[in-house]
Amino acid sequence: MNKQEKSLRKEIGRAKNILILTHKGPDIDAFCSMLLLYKGLINIFPSKRITMKARQSPAVKLPQMENINLVEDIDSENEDLIICTDSPNWELFVDEHRDGIFNTKVRRFFIDHHRMDEERNEVINELRSSATEQVYVTLKNMFGKKFKLDEDIASLVQYGIVADTGRFLYDLTTPDTFRIFAEVKSYYSVDLEDFTYKSEKFPRESTGAIIELLKTLTIQGDMAYMHISREIIEEKGLNKKGVDNGQAFLRDKYLRFIQGVHWGFIIKPIFEYTNKWHVSFRSTKGYQDVEIIAKKLNGGGHKYSSAAEITADSVEEVIQKVLEVIKEVTLS
Repeated sequence: MNKQEKSLRKEIGRAKNILILTHKGPDIDAFCSMLLLYKGLINIFPSKRITMKARQSPAVKLPQMENINLVEDIDSENEDLIICTDSPNWELFVDEHRDGIFNTKVRRFFIDHHRMDEERNEVINELRSSATEQVYVTLKNMFGKKFKLDEDIASLVQYGIVADTGRFLYDLTTPDTFRIFAEVKSYYSVDLEDFTYKSEKFPRESTGAIIELLKTLTIQGDMAYMHISREIIEEKGLNKKGVDNGQAFLRDKYLRFIQGVHWGFIIKPIFEYTNKWHVSFRSTKGYQDVEIIAKKLNGGGHKYSSAAEITADSVEEVIQKVLEVIKEVTLS
């Protein structure tokens, strides 16, 4: 057990009211890591008040998801410990202008797996394959035999690891990842084919967003990008669910698969704000390290999968900001 885990274990023991969060716009690993942490702690400490909050539900059925408190704003409710999964940055969980909890003085810990510039006492991060794998190892390290496998825990570990490793294809997959996966799969085996099929489906209303995004496709050398403006969304009667899922489909299934294209980005507005935009970067192994670009835009992620939020009055302004940073990075 490392010093961060010892510190977190002590704080969990003291706490009576624990809040668990995962980052904004959560993917499968974000949800699985949050749900796994919740299930592990509630099994060991049934008398503690342990709460999960999020602004949306998973798009695919996951164990324990019915216990997520869906909220529009995240406000303080007398919690005495906050644990966040799948990012080390508080600003990616809550918004300064929206959430009453933003300036809380409550002790916070982060369980993450992304590359970091420096070690922090409140961050548990061994650069594992996924936040889910890190949560599982952390719970085992902190509580030993008190942390027991059950069907929900075994399922969440499998779903989270598979989702964030691309079914073990990505570099962060290690021999330890396979050992952990085998450990939980031997206890309870999930149907990964069915899970993959269901998790990759997208709603019908995404079709309109996909069409509009494809209209903006721009290819520059081995890079491509697409964008959608607020004006087009309003004109075409598109909704948040359709835009978000359409963007995700093109980001993961199309952008890097155009012949001659190896990396790029997609821009979409953040619906809750009039001047904020989400930029997703994807790259193919051996080509551009998009994490460097995202970090220069105050975002982050992985070498081949990163994102950032940008404040701007128009999509054209966002494109300009992103291209300026790309030029700076690729010419340096």
